[in-house]
Amino acid sequence: MSRIFVTLLFLKCSLLSLCLGLYEDQIGKFDWRQQYVGQPIFSQFGEPDTGKVYVATEKNVVAAFHWKRGLVWRQVLERGDQGAINLLYVGPEVLTVSGSNPVYVRKWDANYGFITMDATIQSKHLDSPGDKKWSLKSGILYQVHLNLPSQIAVSTYSAYGGAELSYRLIPSQWVSKTTRCIVIGGLLACLQDKVLRVIDMCEEDSSFKIVSLPFLEQWSDLDIGLINGAKKVIEITSSSEGKKAIFSLDGIPEEIVKPSIIVASNALVSAIQWEKNQLGIISAVQSENSLQLALHLLDSGDNVAEFPSELQLPVTVGKVSIQASHCVPGKMKSCMLFLSSEDHTIMLYQLSAGLIWSREEALSSIVSVEILELPVSDMDAVIENSFDSKEDALNKRQHFYKAKSDLGVSSTGFMGMLWRRLSSQMLQIRALLMKALGVEDPVTGGPRTGPVRDGFGLHRMIVAASSVGKLFGIDNLSGEIIWQRRLEPKYIPLQDKATGSKHMPLFVLRTTSHFPLPAHCALLLKDRNTGEGVLYLFNPMSGQHMSEYGFDEVASPGYYPLGYSVTQCSMLHYQASEETVFLKGLLILDSKGAAHLYPKWISNTLMDLADHTFLYVADPTTGVLSGFSFAKTSNQEISAKHVWEVVLPPGTQQITAVASKNPMERVNSQGRVLADRSVLYKYINPNLVAFISQGVDPVHKHFLNLYLIDVVSGTIVFSLTHKRAKGPVHILHSENWVVYSYYNDKSRRTEVASLELYEGKVQSNSTAFSSVTTPLQPIVERQAYILPAVVDAMKETITEKGITSKHILMALSTGGILELPWMFVDPRRPIMAMSEMRDEGVIPYIPELPIPMDAIINYNKTVMQVNGIHTSPSGLESTCLVFVYGLDLFYTRVAPSKTFDLLKEDFDHFLISAVLLGLTVASYLTRKLSARKALKQAWK
Repeated sequence: MSRIFVTLLFLKCSLLSLCLGLYEDQIGKFDWRQQYVGQPIFSQFGEPDTGKVYVATEKNVVAAFHWKRGLVWRQVLERGDQGAINLLYVGPEVLTVSGSNPVYVRKWDANYGFITMDATIQSKHLDSPGDKKWSLKSGILYQVHLNLPSQIAVSTYSAYGGAELSYRLIPSQWVSKTTRCIVIGGLLACLQDKVLRVIDMCEEDSSFKIVSLPFLEQWSDLDIGLINGAKKVIEITSSSEGKKAIFSLDGIPEEIVKPSIIVASNALVSAIQWEKNQLGIISAVQSENSLQLALHLLDSGDNVAEFPSELQLPVTVGKVSIQASHCVPGKMKSCMLFLSSEDHTIMLYQLSAGLIWSREEALSSIVSVEILELPVSDMDAVIENSFDSKEDALNKRQHFYKAKSDLGVSSTGFMGMLWRRLSSQMLQIRALLMKALGVEDPVTGGPRTGPVRDGFGLHRMIVAASSVGKLFGIDNLSGEIIWQRRLEPKYIPLQDKATGSKHMPLFVLRTTSHFPLPAHCALLLKDRNTGEGVLYLFNPMSGQHMSEYGFDEVASPGYYPLGYSVTQCSMLHYQASEETVFLKGLLILDSKGAAHLYPKWISNTLMDLADHTFLYVADPTTGVLSGFSFAKTSNQEISAKHVWEVVLPPGTQQITAVASKNPMERVNSQGRVLADRSVLYKYINPNLVAFISQGVDPVHKHFLNLYLIDVVSGTIVFSLTHKRAKGPVHILHSENWVVYSYYNDKSRRTEVASLELYEGKVQSNSTAFSSVTTPLQPIVERQAYILPAVVDAMKETITEKGITSKHILMALSTGGILELPWMFVDPRRPIMAMSEMRDEGVIPYIPELPIPMDAIINYNKTVMQVNGIHTSPSGLESTCLVFVYGLDLFYTRVAPSKTFDLLKEDFDHFLISAVLLGLTVASYLTRKLSARKALKQAWK
């Protein structure tokens, strides 16, 4: 009987494994995910036998890295201040303190990262504003509140259950704005007017002890700080003297005549356990791409000669800091340094072996993304150049270069074109012979390297800009970083007035479609000191600086200060011409209301279309929406004219979201066929923009307003109000519909609302839409649905011709990316099932939106803290490329209407070839037999 039971159990497990393996061959074939943790704020090495370094980051992440293998585990805490980590302690287990009120005390298993304890601290003392510092000693958590008038508050809590143990106020009339305090090893040390005051928070005595520091008499501009890896060692820095003094507070001495170690003020300092009872202080000074190291013993101040003196850094990193250090004891000490840079690169060094691994954590702070088509291959470039030469455009300005052939034959004229045609055909014959002989060396038409375009346009370059000032070029198929460039620190991102988040508008001024002209991108920044706008021009395929005229130049700085503060910037989507070297211009509105065109040398060409250009500005602080038109003045300049203005009630609501249509979008169908075979025409207004504002009414209830405004004429096409609703709000605007999500404060759930606009059964204008004619009031269909999840980001799919059905991509807080067909949020879904609606393909209305597991496009690869989703069309009409960015990166491609223009992978080419060959032979034989039969019939 037992054998039968074991056999049945084995068969059942086998069937389960087959079910779990469904579609397993597709996993990771068209998608990839990269996990990040962010910039560390706390770091500490574990015990030597664990081989791990533990970090807590500004992204509210607790993680462990192995010395050799990199990331081992990570835990993502709550977003915002609720999950901000205040303390990290590493012992047998990892302890974190996060949040404000309530405060969460959690313990994590050091090896696998699962949670072993979760306690909550709630106290009235946690609500008071000000600077709070945390410390742990002997199982007791100490919280020091510094910004109280003439006193310092110290609260103690149990590290095991979160219970409040004590609360006391320490008189401190000497505290001022210049006072600097630190909490270290149960001690509170404050530096004020060259006097160091220290108190042991574990003792009942509530008075500070004064530690005399005679060596500070000649020092000024003082600051006090902690040293990584040391329990009671502090540093005092003098910026005027350029020195840093390091000494120990063990036992709280009455006087320190001379510090243990004095190093340069710009030196990076960390502490390690050198010998059994000796503490060593590592000092490092960065010079270009190296760190000059030195080790001094804290007790004697002696220099350790056998310690390595130099460490090589990667070229792409900026200013670094030592997050943690550790030495493994033994005859041959193995010392480790865990470093981080200002551009959010973290590195682990073994001093005897160099760099072990590094991670680009700047990719967890992406704010701008573009997916660009790659340049053609060398062979395709030669073929394309044989039919059409754009080199004449390169000679129109003195800054342009001129390509010449190796034989000195002119590239223009009849003979030049003939030579290019013959050369390209010779290269094609050569490539065919090499392919037939099995030689893999490709035939090239020039010294070009890097990824190239494929036949279906699926291989592309992801250009990403990070808020920390770093640019990346990423291969979309593998996720590999092709190039990276660090921006100068004096140029910083812009700030969104509505949300306070950082953003850097990225404009594609020229694509790779104009060979041999390189692709051209512009990134809008601002000067840290003046606040004026700056454009950074670069080649998105190589990351190389570009000149104002759109070509790679080594001598070009790439930065072009605008000389004014930017209010609004928009790219002109005019058809680029050969005269402008196929560059699209930028229309910029400054803070004084003046208009500017960039680049200036093509302004004359752009000004001819200035009267057809309009711009809008939404100021979330004042609630004013403004529209501008432009015209060419008599002195060949462009001027801006204020045309319309919509003023929202000031002080009661604030603009929090704006959604316009994707300029790359194509509308395939102008109408919707109804069941009676009539057509309901869509209201497709390319100038329609959706605005969402939020506020609080006099009854202290949240409300949310939606406005659909024609930004050319300023007409409010439609508006509605949601009572007892608030953010976070995510909105989409495409074709003739708007979809947005919000939080229903009354029902305490996330809801998704959709609007669809129609002109009616008679189309007002079948050729072009005009916003200056008599405004048309559309028919608005609207509906709301319940979503059993929280939305972090939302985006619609897009294809090249717009034939494929639209799907909505939603990033959920649980880490899944939901692909929701448009039919589920269709506002025309009827409550009662009717045959007419079934003919239209409309399903009956159900309030709850489903979240089927097969609609999660990232299956079990969770993507946390999503900030945005970027979609781009591919060369296939059925396929849309999707890039999700946030704390993690995820790339995939989706086919909303299935791959109707692509053969399946299991397509039997041999069978179809055999059938076609058989049909061809059969038709030939049938023809012969038919002709013979006709001849016999003729002789009868």
